[in-house]
Amino acid sequence: MSKKNSNVLSLKSIFKENKKISEIYLSFKSELDKTVKKRSFVVGVSGGPDSLALAALSKIYEHESKRKVFFVLIDHGIRKNSRVEANSVKKLLKKKRIFLKILRNKEKIENNVQNQARKARYNLLIEYSKKKKIKFILTGHHSDDQIETFLIRLSRGSGIQGLSSMTKVSKLNKQTKLFRPLLDFKKKDLIFIARKVFGKFIKDPSNK
Repeated sequence: MSKKNSNVLSLKSIFKENKKISEIYLSFKSELDKTVKKRSFVVGVSGGPDSLALAALSKIYEHESKRKVFFVLIDHGIRKNSRVEANSVKKLLKKKRIFLKILRNKEKIENNVQNQARKARYNLLIEYSKKKKIKFILTGHHSDDQIETFLIRLSRGSGIQGLSSMTKVSKLNKQTKLFRPLLDFKKKDLIFIARKVFGKFIKDPSNK
């Protein structure tokens, strides 16, 4: 057996042998079959537990469906160790035959850092998707993010409409859609998958 196949099969065995992960994968697969259908897609990766869980789920889906999946990490270069962290995520994924493309943001981010970084991240993902002729970008947003988004909007004095939750699918532009297939799952579920599959994950201090 080739190393390539053994790595993928070891990943599959983790999913099959663990009832909890298996159930999450079946739900994830159902969401993709219904929304993405037979298309390829891009997975936004950061190194956190949610995106690593998404990467693992997507790799199994790629293997079973025979559809091409692209894994992409955006390095904003804001923090001193960002390049080192991006490369460490790439090495971590490579062990499971998940090949990561690192895109480096060249625009300066000085004010309103989180918002500007988010815009730059989606712009680069959209540009990459356009080159690959891909319609869907997947992110690892989960149910805890829904609560956080609600509280942030509430603290800013948003009205009833502004307090609405994130949707699973939203338009980024005319050609590209953002798909959040893990909104029904809690962060602790995704941490569980990340630890089982990769043994660790990277904590981003900017999340604080």
